[in-house]
Amino acid sequence: MTAPRRTAPEMVRAASTVAFVAVALVMLAAWPATAAPVELTAAVCPEAPPGVQPFADQVTAWVKWGVLALIGIAAVVSLGSVLVGRMFSHPHASRYGAMGVAVVVMVAITYTVILVILGSITGSGCT
Repeated sequence: MTAPRRTAPEMVRAASTVAFVAVALVMLAAWPATAAPVELTAAVCPEAPPGVQPFADQVTAWVKWGVLALIGIAAVVSLGSVLVGRMFSHPHASRYGAMGVAVVVMVAITYTVILVILGSITGSGCT
């Protein structure tokens, strides 16, 4: 059994999707990793109980990197779904991939906002 031949419009659509995904990944890689930090200090500085701070820092770091890894994996899977859906003319895969990209963007924004809120609650450099 042979694979059906693709028509010129299908090939152009597939090539444009690949180009779009490549440009999106390049733009994502070129996005600045950090912005200028905003100095926020709490009026009363929270303190962890003695001996708990190293453990709390370690758990917080694991959660931050875990969520960041999940966001990255979800973005790659969503873009891959869009690409596969376009290449094999499967509109449901493309639609779910596009919805996945939108959800990943919303989750990334929420992740950033939550980190800012946590930073403003705990403060930095209390006097």
